Amino acid sequence: MSKDKSLKKEREALCEDLLEAQFELQKANQGPVLLLVSGNDLAGKAELIYTFYDWLDNRYLNTRAFTVPRGVERKMPRLWRYWRSLPPAGTVGFYLGSWYHQPMIQRSRGRMSEARFSTQMAQITRFENQLVAEGVLVLKIWLHLERPQTQDVPAKTQQAQQKKIESVAMREWGEFSATEYAKVLACAEHTTELTSSALAPWVWIDGSDPDHRDLQVGKLLLQAMEHKLQGKGLVPNDADWQPAKIDRLAKLDYEKALAKDVYKRKLASLQQHLRDLARHPDFSKGSLLLVFEGADAAGKGGTIRRITHCLDPRILRVHGTRAPTPEERSQPYLLRFWRRIPAPGTVVVFDRSHYGRVLVERVEGLCSDLRWQQAYAEINDFEAQLHQAGTQVIKFWLAITPEEQLARFEAREQTPTKRYKLTDEDWRNRDKWPDYAQAMNDMVENTDTAHAPWHIIPSTSKRYARIEALRIVCERLEKRLKQS
Repeated sequence: MSKDKSLKKEREALCEDLLEAQFELQKANQGPVLLLVSGNDLAGKAELIYTFYDWLDNRYLNTRAFTVPRGVERKMPRLWRYWRSLPPAGTVGFYLGSWYHQPMIQRSRGRMSEARFSTQMAQITRFENQLVAEGVLVLKIWLHLERPQTQDVPAKTQQAQQKKIESVAMREWGEFSATEYAKVLACAEHTTELTSSALAPWVWIDGSDPDHRDLQVGKLLLQAMEHKLQGKGLVPNDADWQPAKIDRLAKLDYEKALAKDVYKRKLASLQQHLRDLARHPDFSKGSLLLVFEGADAAGKGGTIRRITHCLDPRILRVHGTRAPTPEERSQPYLLRFWRRIPAPGTVVVFDRSHYGRVLVERVEGLCSDLRWQQAYAEINDFEAQLHQAGTQVIKFWLAITPEEQLARFEAREQTPTKRYKLTDEDWRNRDKWPDYAQAMNDMVENTDTAHAPWHIIPSTSKRYARIEALRIVCERLEKRLKQS
């Protein structure tokens, strides 16, 4: 059999196997598969992707191309646009200009220190590990052109080949001189050292021979998809967390209260103060995320209304977090919260939040022990990225006693306008009060940070809780504006 016929037969067999794996992946609603394609355009990045569009069913393929951040992207957390671009489960996503290209551009051009570059690579590694833990398959390809063999090659041909190798054709990187290419390659090699792992490996592939390139990448993709379908895919298997040493709920003073006239006076004053702060010229330089958690009937809704009442609806969004939809369950857990973070100059309120994984999902057994234990670090990383991008995160836990909750449940049953708030699940959750209390204490122990601390407020007196929450928001926002 001739070499051409053998190659054609191998391509056809690989294409058939890839199609079968693609349909099985789509049927099982697993994935997605992310294939990051980086390197020199002359090594065939676009041609490689065209090949897969020839081989696979285009309905389940997505291609993402990223250049220098523009507009609102420049003001949001660096990974925000990549989170939002994640393709749905059961599909294959090709990434040109991925989350690596901006740090590598800046490092190659001497605009980023080694320390900062290493920090960003560590952040990317955590991001990829989180994706893998949530069922995403990540493969990273660097296409390059190897130096040709000089034996029996005319000098003129050697020069032409060498010129091609040293040429820089990387559209998503912007303009690069040929003399900078050595720095690009050195940075790429360093990136590989810092971020290649069994969970999300880097593979360097020579693009000089298009047939060899396509077959090699196709085989890598097929092997990864088959391992995924067989349940052999690697996932992170450790979590850095500590059980709580303090029962914070037991230490609260639930007798704190406010007289009605004092409450009205303070409410009007604080609402006006918050209104003025939100109109401050420097408010638009950042954003505000308010997170409300607490026991059922603790008064979250009423407290949120007193805060939002004095804010311009044009800059405000309130998101009530409910059980994820089937589509959301097939996606990485934090994705729906990344999609709701505030843009500069706006306020977002989470009525229940991204902490559901370490609260209700933990207690109700809706995720594995390992995943809720890993979630503490993932949540901290999420909030740290928000903080670095200028989003102020203020978190509240409204606390009541079991006795107070029972009294409020019974009152809701007798109130037509509040009866809808009470469900069978609320009653069932009361039986798990100790479990939720332990989960809350563990949550605070592991996610109370300097830039996003927890504020635990006794809410037996709704008046006291509302005023205290308003006071904290005004105090922290005022401090930020003075520093801007």
